[in-house]
Amino acid sequence: MKHQAISRRSFLGASVLSVGALTLAGCSAAKSAGSSGIEWSEETDVVVVGFGGAGAAAAIAASDAGASVIVLEKAPEEDCGGNTSVCGGTACVADPNQKDMAFDFIRYQMPDTTTDEEIKGYIEESATLQQWLEEHGADVTVGETKGSMYGSLPTAVSFPTTLKVGGNGYGLFTFLKGVTESSPGVSIVYETPATRLIFDPETKEVKGVVATDSAGNSLNIKAKRGVILTCGGFENNKAMLNAFYPPHVPIYPCGTPYNTGDGVRMVTEIGAQLRGFGSVEWGCHCCKPAADEVGVSCGFTWTDMECWSNAIMVNAQGERFVNESAGTVSNRKILRPLHDKSQLPELAFSMDTIGYVNLPMYLICDDTKVKAGPVFNNCTSTAGNHWANIHKWYTWSDDNQAEIDKGWLVKADTIEELADKLGIDPAGLAATVATYNEGCAAGADSAFGRENALSPVLTPPFYGCELGLGLINTQGGPVRNAGHQVLDNDNNPIPRLYTGGEFGSIYSWLYQGAGNVPEALGARTAGTNAANEEPWE
Repeated sequence: MKHQAISRRSFLGASVLSVGALTLAGCSAAKSAGSSGIEWSEETDVVVVGFGGAGAAAAIAASDAGASVIVLEKAPEEDCGGNTSVCGGTACVADPNQKDMAFDFIRYQMPDTTTDEEIKGYIEESATLQQWLEEHGADVTVGETKGSMYGSLPTAVSFPTTLKVGGNGYGLFTFLKGVTESSPGVSIVYETPATRLIFDPETKEVKGVVATDSAGNSLNIKAKRGVILTCGGFENNKAMLNAFYPPHVPIYPCGTPYNTGDGVRMVTEIGAQLRGFGSVEWGCHCCKPAADEVGVSCGFTWTDMECWSNAIMVNAQGERFVNESAGTVSNRKILRPLHDKSQLPELAFSMDTIGYVNLPMYLICDDTKVKAGPVFNNCTSTAGNHWANIHKWYTWSDDNQAEIDKGWLVKADTIEELADKLGIDPAGLAATVATYNEGCAAGADSAFGRENALSPVLTPPFYGCELGLGLINTQGGPVRNAGHQVLDNDNNPIPRLYTGGEFGSIYSWLYQGAGNVPEALGARTAGTNAANEEPWE
């Protein structure tokens, strides 16, 4: 099993210098560069914080504009890439000849915190993405779509094209990583998270960042032109999930476990305006005991309704509460609850019991399901996304035996015995399974209208596990303008501070699918603009 601590190396060979009170952003920062008294461990034109798709795009663009760049990445090299490296890798992009309609399509999805100017900037970045990728040597596969998940909107025709590089997110990031590494003046430093911004306390002008190297030493890194935060969200910060999402719900990231909300603390200290913390981008269900041990979601893939063959989902009373294999409302070919914004039955809450009605929730399946292949198919050896297999943290066995041996899948000879082992009401579960099997035999699920994978839970032995909810990513972060400048609470740009990607995403509420990739690669605008700042000395 994969552990986060891998081999570590020193930061650019720099000596460690005393930083004193300046390690806390702004606490003692000087009012001018000339009198700062800061002992810099390293200096560059642009510092990029986070090396996923957004960080790579920002670094490449800054280099193209003639700047020197230091990219700070929290993870070891084998775990770099952020959520880009484990996403589907598809970019749904705007038709450059239909920008007005594309604006209406995106505006419909956006909250008021996303400005018209920002949407126009996003559309421009989207419409020119293919050209930018090809200029940097990408072999782009072009497909057809109609506004991704919201194709029923009349304006969806303005987003007719999908782009892919390398087949999936890992292939896309592999390409971006290669371009970044070959870009002049760019240094990528792994296992070195940024922890604070260094800025003038009166003007808020950003001077650089404080980072921690692999030995735990604090480093001051001077950014002569600007700092770009592309450090993702807070998917793996339990305290923040409880603060902003439904509390005490078993939620596990489908993407990078290194997204722990570090950037939120950094921009809060400097007084940035915030947005988008209430939007949950749900993934599909996962095996809770596996996720608890591995540290990320080990779950279903959202393109395969058949993952529910010979299986149902129940609560502690043994009752079904949803059509398990339904597609999403916006796209019937994608398994719920992916990107669902409706009230999930999983999170139904009772004021009578002061608790969630359907939590804990459980997968119940039979021997036919287990013998058919991996029960949880998005962390298998052939899985095309999700962190567990792509980054080799865990690969689900083909015959499920390893997971049975671990106790992740509980085995029993009868339904009642399985219920007792899992803590489910035995009589309730037995009655539910019997009713469900009768529906399968009749070809109609009278309880929830299930059609996909309508197959019985009939063949012993039986198996089950507690389920958790997968989380694709978070959208919360600082408000930015069309130029990717971070804004303060008076809507003024914070000097020399930029952001990109899902950290303060424009979406913040509805998410059409295949939109975060063009948004991440739109951070190239931040790279260009930061590189064009006049350097401070």
